[in-house]
Amino acid sequence: MITLVGVIIASFVTPYAIYRLYTGNLVVGLADMIIVISAISAVAYAWRTGDTVRPGQFLALIFCVGAGIVCISLGINGLFWVYPLLVFIFFLVSARRAVVLSLMLLFTLSVVDLVRPSLIFANHYQMTSFMVTAFVCSFFAYVFAYRTQLQRSELKQLASIDSLTGAGNRHTLNQELEQAVQLKQKLHSRFAVILFDLDFFKQINDNYGHRVGDETLIRLVPIISGMIRQTDQVFRFGGEEFLVLLRDMDADNLLPLAEKIRSGVEQQLRLPDGKAVTLSAGVAMLDDNEHWEQWLHRADMALYQAKHNGLNQVVAAA
Repeated sequence: MITLVGVIIASFVTPYAIYRLYTGNLVVGLADMIIVISAISAVAYAWRTGDTVRPGQFLALIFCVGAGIVCISLGINGLFWVYPLLVFIFFLVSARRAVVLSLMLLFTLSVVDLVRPSLIFANHYQMTSFMVTAFVCSFFAYVFAYRTQLQRSELKQLASIDSLTGAGNRHTLNQELEQAVQLKQKLHSRFAVILFDLDFFKQINDNYGHRVGDETLIRLVPIISGMIRQTDQVFRFGGEEFLVLLRDMDADNLLPLAEKIRSGVEQQLRLPDGKAVTLSAGVAMLDDNEHWEQWLHRADMALYQAKHNGLNQVVAAA
């Protein structure tokens, strides 16, 4: 979006800037050139750094200041640029910031007209008509921007959670594990994982049906979440396998916590006939200079050992 706005500004404002400078209108010409240069610089910065927030804020501010200068200098002829500007800034910054900038621009123009009558508007009726139409334009731009932002947030959430259980999905898990490794290297944070698998889950599906199997997985996540901290995260690793990511966790407390979860699930999670659902788990602390895949592999090997030893137990990774 920043690139699109930059291209439009460079393509359509540059000829006006050249014309203003050629005809001797230095104030408007320089204002237009500053807007064009700012747009090109913001696009280049966004592509080079990947940061789209600060360039958007910078462009929105420059556009508002430039539009104010143009309107004060050209009068009614400059007001035509305000309408596309009011739309642009809602694409560049958050809806709330865009509303503030829009109101500041419109307030500035109205104050200037009150101090210097006829400098911008021919009469008060003309000023009122402009303010009303500009407000309507801003309102619909705000509604569109707000709905777009809301839909983006919903899509982001849908892309990051497991649709059945509400736990984080595998894609999000990989990102969090990679970030944990980086924090371990930079801040020496202590991370651990508990990888667990429901015992005899295939038999649950075969004996009770897939609906009961799905309900078992759905009820499992709140039970796990109720026994960990808010800063810890639960992810669906795949099938009936889940993973708990723990931050600031001591090795001495890891096994007791995993055992607490194992025991809590056995006590709280029941099948329709009252039988308890059990799990096997492998736990692993994140070692120094360890890749997240190796960390996950050690937890998986510990889980395999727990299953090999007879299920319904916790094993710590070597």
